[in-house]
Amino acid sequence: MKLAIIAADGRSGRALVEAAIESGHTVRAGIRGDNPFSEHKNLEVMQCDARKPAQVGSLIKGCNVVVILIGHVKGSPDNVQTAATKVIVAEMKKVKTNRIISLTGTGVRFPGDKITLADRVLNLAISVVDPARVKDGKDHAEVLKKSGLDWTLIRVLKLQNTDMQPFVLREKGPTKLYVSRKDVARAILQVLSTDRFHKSAPIIGKVD
Repeated sequence: MKLAIIAADGRSGRALVEAAIESGHTVRAGIRGDNPFSEHKNLEVMQCDARKPAQVGSLIKGCNVVVILIGHVKGSPDNVQTAATKVIVAEMKKVKTNRIISLTGTGVRFPGDKITLADRVLNLAISVVDPARVKDGKDHAEVLKKSGLDWTLIRVLKLQNTDMQPFVLREKGPTKLYVSRKDVARAILQVLSTDRFHKSAPIIGKVD
């Protein structure tokens, strides 16, 4: 399978690039700035500002799946996820790529979610400190839901750069408190290897 990974030079993106190549996939990595990757026969690296249609179109052309790993960083626009997702969806329709996976926080709620106390408290804090970030996550989810594409939105509570741990993907949760970026990568590859989670928003949770 050929994956186009947008924001591949971020911490979650780098974890996914490594895991995808190890799993035998071909990757086209969209980055902004310096290339953090070593050369590999199954890796192509391209500069890609996800708000620029021409760059997005070049990145995703010929790929089976598009993965969005855009996050909020210092200086990024309040609507960075939403604006980029609108461009990506439009370009995917042009090149007839239908499968898209994105990552967001558990503050993006769906009916029936099982919300833990920690989830409720942390998301309340984020909504007070950085309401634009929460709104952007929700708005970009709405773009995906209305896109007509085959979408999956993977949700996490708090990301960490830690070793892999057991996890389970559930549509309604509950969430794990901390999730390794390496586990996010494994969850994305798991979604791609099954027929589950089409047009749904699974949460990375702990194993019972």
